[in-house]
Amino acid sequence: MHNTNRSWQQSYGIAVLASGLALLFSLLISPLLENITFSVFFAAVVLSSWYGTRGSSLLANMLCSLAIALFFLEPTYSLSIVTLDSFIRLGLFAIVSLLTTELNAAWRRTELKLRESETRYREMAEAVQNYANELEERVANRTAALLEANKELETFAYSVSHDLRAPLRSMQGLAQALQEDYSDRLDNNGQDYIQRIVASAERMDGLIQDLLNYSRLSQVEINLRVLNLTDIVTKALNQLEVELRWRQAQVNIEQPLPEVTGNWTILIQVLVNLLSNAIKFVPANRQPKIRIWAEIVGGEGEDAGTRREVGAEASSDPNFGGHEDAGRVFDNFFASPRLPLPASSVASSVRLWVEDNGIGIAPEHQQQIFNVFERLHTQESYPGSGIGLAIVRKGVERMGGQVGVESIVGKGSRFWIELQKNFR
Repeated sequence: MHNTNRSWQQSYGIAVLASGLALLFSLLISPLLENITFSVFFAAVVLSSWYGTRGSSLLANMLCSLAIALFFLEPTYSLSIVTLDSFIRLGLFAIVSLLTTELNAAWRRTELKLRESETRYREMAEAVQNYANELEERVANRTAALLEANKELETFAYSVSHDLRAPLRSMQGLAQALQEDYSDRLDNNGQDYIQRIVASAERMDGLIQDLLNYSRLSQVEINLRVLNLTDIVTKALNQLEVELRWRQAQVNIEQPLPEVTGNWTILIQVLVNLLSNAIKFVPANRQPKIRIWAEIVGGEGEDAGTRREVGAEASSDPNFGGHEDAGRVFDNFFASPRLPLPASSVASSVRLWVEDNGIGIAPEHQQQIFNVFERLHTQESYPGSGIGLAIVRKGVERMGGQVGVESIVGKGSRFWIELQKNFR
């Protein structure tokens, strides 16, 4: 390949040298091979064009044409061309040599543009790669910073919540002691104030406890194993026995419930929170009715997203919603396949449902209720910390699952948690 960086002196020197060598060679062999004279001079022009510039190639073309006219066309040693044949031969040589020079110059320009384009492309690709690397590094640093800040915030919340409980319990204990030991010395207003202090302390203690539970979910290491859902549901209901009896709640568990992969303590806490809400958020004049069942989501031999309800049959109470047509409305609005699960089917996940006949949740609030301190009602209407469903979501996510809700305002809600059935 020629060197485009040669100096013009070298280029013109090559043209003169090539033309001189062509003349010398032609003079030596012309007595023997007269017909190759033009080919030798043409080779000199091509050589000058290849290794030189457009100007040096034109110089070689001119020198070779003069040499041919002087030494190889009649009359020799004269620039006068008297025959038509000589004129045509010299003209064709000059034209072909000129075309060769122009084609080579055009090729050089194209090659130069290609090299410039390649250089620009390489520079652009390098710039894009550098920017991508810089952006990736910035994103990684920002993500690490956010994770660290979130971890510090959760640690701070856990520490603060833990430290707040000690003085709060002291205040609560002193208020209760004052209420028990000195109530006869207080008038009605004083006793009312003491009761308010105790109630506020209890509410604050519950709030701190929920905050501790939420923070603990982010701090502790989660060990997963295969769990029996029936045992989990039974344990959760036992913890809520007092509330269930007080509200005279009716609970319908559709058996069998399949096994899931999860954490025993966290899953019980998740169900306690869901069941507690199912008891709490029910109008005062309505008996709470809770339905618990499970369904298979996906699995071998099934299309992704296929849902198969587990259990011998649906609820035996057609009005399970707790008031007229409530059950029928739910069945129509939340229609899902109720097919028997084949014994050979291997499910990818299990969806556990907790259905209630409560006040329901408006569609625009069905996502925000899983946020921390998100309350849709006043403390007087429905007491609580506003962290319960946030604990549900955090706990389920830590176990590798997801959570959701379906609801009709005034009819009730269906909360679901989805967990892996078997280890991956």
